[in-house]
Amino acid sequence: MKQEFQDQVRVQINRYIMEKGFAPSTSTLALLLNTVEDEIKSGLQQLADNHAIVLHPNSFKIWVAHPFALFPTLFWVESGTGKWWGNCVWCSLGIAAIAKADCSIFTKLSGEKHPMRIDVKNGSVLQNDLLVHFAIPAKQIWDNVIYTCSNMLAFETEAQIDDWCERHDVRKGEVVPINQVWELARHWYGNYLEDTWTRKTAEYAESIFGKVGLSGEFWKLT
Repeated sequence: MKQEFQDQVRVQINRYIMEKGFAPSTSTLALLLNTVEDEIKSGLQQLADNHAIVLHPNSFKIWVAHPFALFPTLFWVESGTGKWWGNCVWCSLGIAAIAKADCSIFTKLSGEKHPMRIDVKNGSVLQNDLLVHFAIPAKQIWDNVIYTCSNMLAFETEAQIDDWCERHDVRKGEVVPINQVWELARHWYGNYLEDTWTRKTAEYAESIFGKVGLSGEFWKLT
């Protein structure tokens, strides 16, 4: 199947979730793209094989289409145009980048008991002193992408991250200021509703990391 068709399927998924808050079925995608369900299923499978979406096991039902989660998570995003689940801090900021509108992200500090709200207003994150912990190196993100995303959490201090890693037996990764993660989200997800969207190569993804100042072995994909 041509790469162009896969990209068209993915863009339609993005647009549908953005509008409806949930993922389209194979029959809905077939109508939107004026094709048959078998073609859609083939496209979805190739997108999954290429790490562009996650499907439920033994199914063509969409589980994750980054930045959107299609199941309850620690991240709930609201704007004047819709409401969505995000997979992590990065993804939730990515939803705000796609919405191009003021958004509020409801989550918990360190993923534990204290409620936290992160606001994006007029193109900036208001809680600009927060930190985001990336536990998994970029090259290993898709080894278990659900686990990877669930560990991208917000903290108030680096001491909290150190304590969290020790208590949960998680190796400390990279600590990134939330403003830098917002820039990453804007560059990574900003074009996800556009016809020109295409799946990122490893080289292009690395270039985005570099553009927002994320460098070193942790961010290498090639």
